[in-house]
Amino acid sequence: MRADRERRLPSWAIGLALVIVLTIAAYLAFSKQLPWGDEFEVKAVFGSAQNVRPDSPVRIAGVNVGKVTEIEPLQSAEEDGIAASDVSDAAAGGSGTPGQQAAVVTMELTDDALPLHTDATFKLRPRLFLEGNYFVDMKPGSPNAHEIGDGHTFPINQTAYSVQLDQVLTTLSSDVRADLQTFLNQFGNALTKYGGSKGFQDLYRSSPGAFKYTSLVNEALLGTQPGDLRGTIRGLDRVVSALGRNESTLQSLVTNLRIFSGSFAAEDEALGRAIEVLPDALQASRPAFANLNAAFPPLRAFAREALPGVRSTPATLDAATPFVEQVRALVSKPELRGLVADLRPTIPKLAKLADTSVDFLDTSRQLASCFNEIVIPWSEDTVKPVDPANQYPHEPVGRVFEETAYGLAGIASESRSGDANGQYIRVEAGGGNNTVVIPNAPNTSGADAVGLTGLPILGAMPRIEDSAKTPFRPDVRCETQEQPNLEGGLGSGPQQAAAPAPSPLDLLPLAQPREVRPDAKALGLEHPQIEALMDELGGSG
Repeated sequence: MRADRERRLPSWAIGLALVIVLTIAAYLAFSKQLPWGDEFEVKAVFGSAQNVRPDSPVRIAGVNVGKVTEIEPLQSAEEDGIAASDVSDAAAGGSGTPGQQAAVVTMELTDDALPLHTDATFKLRPRLFLEGNYFVDMKPGSPNAHEIGDGHTFPINQTAYSVQLDQVLTTLSSDVRADLQTFLNQFGNALTKYGGSKGFQDLYRSSPGAFKYTSLVNEALLGTQPGDLRGTIRGLDRVVSALGRNESTLQSLVTNLRIFSGSFAAEDEALGRAIEVLPDALQASRPAFANLNAAFPPLRAFAREALPGVRSTPATLDAATPFVEQVRALVSKPELRGLVADLRPTIPKLAKLADTSVDFLDTSRQLASCFNEIVIPWSEDTVKPVDPANQYPHEPVGRVFEETAYGLAGIASESRSGDANGQYIRVEAGGGNNTVVIPNAPNTSGADAVGLTGLPILGAMPRIEDSAKTPFRPDVRCETQEQPNLEGGLGSGPQQAAAPAPSPLDLLPLAQPREVRPDAKALGLEHPQIEALMDELGGSG
């Protein structure tokens, strides 16, 4: 026993081993990968990350081969050490402006995605039709291209992102659609009304010679020095940008160009002769072009002298337009960018709320329609008799909601006013010499009801049959049901008779004791309950 106790591990060693095992198990449960595992990682520069998020899938032909692990702006990626060639390629693949807004997406790929080649392409695509929930659609590239290694960065000219619906709608604005309709209409007229097909035939016959001279013109556009064509395109871009700043002027230019071209077409013979003598004119204009070339060196010297003024332009603009600095601060990370980051988690909840509020809005619409179509017209209605000749003596003075308010105002505060003797308003039973019989009264098990009133009952309005409620139809929408009918007629009074007034001697039973037994038949009321009532009154006499 002592030897076994000496060979047993100490308690602290067992506890330490247990802590290590639990730590390893927790790490594997949360990370779902071994710490010494070597994941294949690549990066790609996108012009816009759109709504792609970490853990978004990476797919090849619809099969998941990896996931997105990190998304960061291009400027932050440059600071983290992305190669300068990748950054320059990213700038060249976009608008051509260095420092453009772009994002670097880091992806972890499984062995199913390998091998990956240098001409691989990536595109952000939405899973749903109405955008949102994006994934990376990857094409591994052609087999004849070189394979890439771990950590390779793909430039922006090998990436793309899907077109947003708002971009399509913004491009196809009303003016663009109108111009497109005008172009198609005029193009159709040219093909059908103004001999367009014949003109295409003539163009086809003269195309070989035109293509020959067009190739010469294209070759001349290349220039004589490297970069001439690039300068021409840059200058043409400036001209087009300047034309696009003033839409009305551009429209006038197109209209005047049409008139100008029409004038040339009207003088086609003279234009042909002018083209024939154009080579001689160009030959004579060469001295002028030589003088123009000689003027370029002084112009370049002037441009160099103007550089200091151009360099001071940014400072001048900053001093003249402080609004730009305020806007720049507004869109910084502590301001609008931070607010957008805080509001981004609420977008899914707002979408879920909008999805779950459809039924509530439909019920609210039905309730509002019920009030508009049924309740409000009924409350603005007036009680009217069926027969105008059979009018109730006290005619209604207002609509339903007004009459209801009048009744409430009549009993306002009646139970809160009083003095030491009690409340001002008291209710007590009364009687009279007018006997009323109501056959088969409700809540009497089919028996007749008998009572006394001080005055005769002339009738009732509305009649009981006029007070029937509108049928309750829970299976039909309230807005389509029938409105309550407030028309009523004047009903006849119940069976009743007036008893004769008592004599003064009947009021003195002690002075002249005698048996007083009213005779129901003498009163004209032959009814068992009335006779029993009369007997009871007479017996107490």
